[in-house]
Parts: sequence; C-alpha cells; structure tokens
Amino acid sequence: MIILSGARRKTMAHKIVLAKSAVKELDGLPDKQHARIIEHLRQLEENPHLFGAEKLKGREEYKLRVGNYRMVYGIDDKNKEVIVYLIEDTKQVYKRLRRK
Repeated sequence: MIILSGARRKTMAHKIVLAKSAVKELDGLPDKQHARIIEHLRQLEENPHLFGAEKLKGREEYKLRVGNYRMVYGIDDKNKEVIVYLIEDTKQVYKRLRRK
C-alpha cells in the first residue's frame, strides 16, 4: 500500500492509503484523468464522506464518480485512513467488484 500525503498533512483529518492495484491503475491513466483523481483524493483527505460518494450495497466500501472513472474506497475512522481499493473505468469497476 502507498500512503498519499502532502505539505498540508497537518490540517488533514484522514490520510489516503492506496492499494497496490489502485496505484497501478492511477499510474496508467491519461494526465487529465490522473489530475482529476488526485484532486478528489485530496478532497477525501479533508472529508471522506464527500457529497456524491455513495455506499456500495451489501458492502462496507464507498464509490465516488470522477468523470468516466469510479474510485472504490473504505473509511477507517479509528485510524483516520481512507483506503482506496480500485480506480477503474465505470464499465470495468463493477465487473471487478463482482469477482472480489
């Protein structure tokens, strides 16, 4: 897992932890989508219950739409972490979730 942090770390409520698969998916995105995802990750640091984030039915994770991509993440309030499991094109993310 990778922990995403920045200079603003002192004011953040949660830290972002990216699963290995999420890092790989993020690295493969075009620059424009990569930048949008990073911006949403920064927003999740401040508020993991962002407006627009929805809890997945029958699971503990949440999904967040970022353009044509979905981020699937969990929130660990005890340790103040947001764990990002998937960053995937909308067409693929639900297929991958069914396999897990």
